[in-house]
Amino acid sequence: MGVDQRQRHHRARARRRTAPRGQRWFLVPFATLVALATIGSSALIVRHDQHVAPDTVGTVDSHPALTVQTGPVATIASAVAAVDAMSAAAAGTLDIGVAVLDRTTGQLNLGSEGSTPFYSASVVKLLTVVDILHRTETGRATLTPAQLTDIQRVLTVSDDNAMNVLWEQFGGPTTVTELVGLAHLQDTRPPANPGEWGETKMSARDVVAVYQYLLTSLNKTNQQTVLTALASAQPTGADGFDQAFGLLRNPRAAGVAAKQGWMVDGASEYLHSTGVLGTGNRYVIAVLTERPASEGYAAGGADVSGAVGRLTGSLGLSS
Repeated sequence: MGVDQRQRHHRARARRRTAPRGQRWFLVPFATLVALATIGSSALIVRHDQHVAPDTVGTVDSHPALTVQTGPVATIASAVAAVDAMSAAAAGTLDIGVAVLDRTTGQLNLGSEGSTPFYSASVVKLLTVVDILHRTETGRATLTPAQLTDIQRVLTVSDDNAMNVLWEQFGGPTTVTELVGLAHLQDTRPPANPGEWGETKMSARDVVAVYQYLLTSLNKTNQQTVLTALASAQPTGADGFDQAFGLLRNPRAAGVAAKQGWMVDGASEYLHSTGVLGTGNRYVIAVLTERPASEGYAAGGADVSGAVGRLTGSLGLSS
């Protein structure tokens, strides 16, 4: 359900803050055309209305063959085009960035705004957690029980207080810039104000790249830490906000593990739904949106759910 934006403005910031700069409110989730070394060298990349250079795909660590059935490439591409059409029909009041990766075939479909940076809202929590877990694998970090609990709360109920602690303890924007290099992100930038983690900018294709890095480069224990938490994402966030939209809409499609995000920034509202689904986490989907805040979360959530429904339907995975 939607929540009146005037009743749910919650500032999600790190405790180490710089001077405020006007009304800038963040909310926990309502919730690749990629130069990426982790998508296979045989990947086919389809970008709606844009040419793709052939050298934008790297090599990949091997992973087991997966068995989920899928429709033809044209079906997925048509669904992405249909999501783009939703934005076009809104006559400039709705921007949608969309990316869909089939990890078995390497096929990546991007919408016309698939490489456009959006404010991340709470989706950045996924980046921070993945970077922290990478540090544990390289001996740069050892996590305390309290930090492990914070990671769980960040991913399951998108707890802002837990994110504030992790952001401060592990270098804030450094967790973003490190992952930019690790996952070869192209459109991601840390927040200009280091205390405003929700103002990290990233594109749908970069979100997909983060999930692919998680699934191919972290060790199995850390993969499961993240995926189990995302698969257990609660319909209600830590602040009581309803995040049952998009990939978390009821009833959920089988095998969904998702990170949602939303925030109000001045006159704009951002709602995002990102995650993996299908047998063996075959598919990765990212839908990022920006619309006038005056339209409210109910309208925004309905549009995100509509976009995700078109995509999952094309994959034969509708709930």
